[in-house]
Amino acid sequence: MTFHAQLASPLGAILLCSDGEHLTGLYFIGQKDCPALRGLPPPRPADPTAGLMSGMPLKHFKAYRLTPSTDLPSTDLFSQDNLRRTAASAAGPDGGPAMAGKRMPEPRSRQTVREALSPLSLAQDDAPAGAKAVFEQTRQELGEYFSGSRRTFSIPLRLEGTDFQKKVWRALLAIPYGECVSYGDVAVAAGLTAQHGRPVGTAVGRNPITIIVPCHRVLANTGRLNGYTGGLERKFALLELEGFTLR
Repeated sequence: MTFHAQLASPLGAILLCSDGEHLTGLYFIGQKDCPALRGLPPPRPADPTAGLMSGMPLKHFKAYRLTPSTDLPSTDLFSQDNLRRTAASAAGPDGGPAMAGKRMPEPRSRQTVREALSPLSLAQDDAPAGAKAVFEQTRQELGEYFSGSRRTFSIPLRLEGTDFQKKVWRALLAIPYGECVSYGDVAVAAGLTAQHGRPVGTAVGRNPITIIVPCHRVLANTGRLNGYTGGLERKFALLELEGFTLR
């Protein structure tokens, strides 16, 4: 049986799913793959590449890491040396040009995502103690992540999918906080070849535990945001929280 809980976050309402011992799902309510439950708004068809900043499509911007000392864009995130280094770290134990002449998105205060999460709202009154503990741990760790005080999660997870999807999701789990890789890098980290970038992208888009399984850290090989099931505005907000900007 699957148990559910809701909470409000700085990026919108979230639905949590648990089998009683593990977290099995984390969705922004309304995203197209969010489970359809009584009382929730139906999932809405959405273009994962849509989203605007300062009136311009987010998908046209590239992500750059801010340096801790100067808060200026670092060297190109997708230089060959950086790709090799980041792909190696993503392997873990489990084996386009910038928009010249375009105005950058206006900077936003990180306070918009560094806010406390709401208390949990359980969907089932008879949810077992194990599910309640998983939900509360998730709420606490997400709050610490949004506040900037947590970089890794310790919530017990269970990922249900095909063997191929699980390989991809395990590779996502190995991408460190504040780092980004390309879909080809994820393919290599999952034991495939860089030419598997397209099917890997499909698997990334079906990630059932957003934020914690960090699919927001995967970009196109040009450094552009590409797509995100929860919407590119949320992807940018998560990257911005972890030290990135767009240009």
